[in-house]
Amino acid sequence: MPSIDVSAHIPGLLFSSTVSVVVLGLMLFMAFRLYAGNRRRAYRTLLVSLGFIFTHHSLQLAYSAGWLPEIPGLGFAGKLLRVFAFIVLNFAVFELYFKRRPRTRVWFYGLLALGVFIAACDLFPGPAGNASAWADRLARTPALDGYQLLLPPLFALMFGPHIGQRRKYALGLGCAFAAQVCAILGQYGPSSRAGFAALAEVLHVVYYILLFMLLFERVVELLMSAYRSSITDGLTNLYNRRYFLSQLERALRSGKPVGAIFCDIDNFKRLNDTHGHHRADGVLKQVASILAEEAEGIGVAGRYGGEELVAFVAGPALKVLQAAEAIRARTEKESIVTLSVGVCVAEPGSGIAAEALLKQADQAMYHSKKTGKNKVTDYAGMPLTDRAPAAMKR
Repeated sequence: MPSIDVSAHIPGLLFSSTVSVVVLGLMLFMAFRLYAGNRRRAYRTLLVSLGFIFTHHSLQLAYSAGWLPEIPGLGFAGKLLRVFAFIVLNFAVFELYFKRRPRTRVWFYGLLALGVFIAACDLFPGPAGNASAWADRLARTPALDGYQLLLPPLFALMFGPHIGQRRKYALGLGCAFAAQVCAILGQYGPSSRAGFAALAEVLHVVYYILLFMLLFERVVELLMSAYRSSITDGLTNLYNRRYFLSQLERALRSGKPVGAIFCDIDNFKRLNDTHGHHRADGVLKQVASILAEEAEGIGVAGRYGGEELVAFVAGPALKVLQAAEAIRARTEKESIVTLSVGVCVAEPGSGIAAEALLKQADQAMYHSKKTGKNKVTDYAGMPLTDRAPAAMKR
């Protein structure tokens, strides 16, 4: 009896194989680009597993299209390849969320070894007999089919609660389980085998599409996370200095008034020395959260360095001063520290550069420091003797 996995007589096999090869090819390309850019073990595992499945369906496509002759044992090899690929693929999906632990590694190699053992049991249950009996063993592998049937529920229990996209992952495993049930009925059922076999192939295609959606969304999440990490400060979650300056430069070119706010936590070194770095970092994060909340919707907040936090607000001087005062007042009320704040507003057409504007706001902040702390100083209202030389132009 020909194998359910590779048979030209299954209705729609050519179509399902073609769709599977296309979808798997896209996933394979995506995995290759990920691995080429970042040689993580998860990407390598994903690449290997997709390579297994792609090879299987490529052979299936070639056979169903009549490009390959009927080869004894090809169906059995296809089943074994699919089992291995299914195991490796699910571990690869898990590793996209978590690093492989020693216990997970034991499960991984244990399931692969068990698959080899079960396949051997199907092939060598007793004396080989004649060629017909041997061909029947290659075609009918109930132990391997049963093993493949148990894998989706096993992975649902092992990995389902830990995968970020639980519903999509569970639905995919459900399709894989249903496909294997139909494949078994198509091979061992008493009647209507062709219908079950065709349904199994359709369900495999649905499984690959769901898997592609899951992988695509996870890759987008990883790329967004990497991009976010590259533009934000790890401690405060505010934008880092480089990105903040680029955004400020962009705002200055918009033709609208833009005000820079420069904040420095008063007596921060003393806080570090008396309460420790952990407590000081907690206060810094609290103040950064206040700054981000006050700038939300009207500007951008960032960490300039150390205990120096910055923001810019698009709007007239009054709006900028109100935002700066709100930041100072909330910090005094909600935390154990106070802020010295400096403000400098750039009018449209001033041509001032982002660094120069921040330097003027920094000077205004320093004026707040030396005249009592816990206050807001507008650069425009400072004595001329306290101002720096003319600012740089863009």
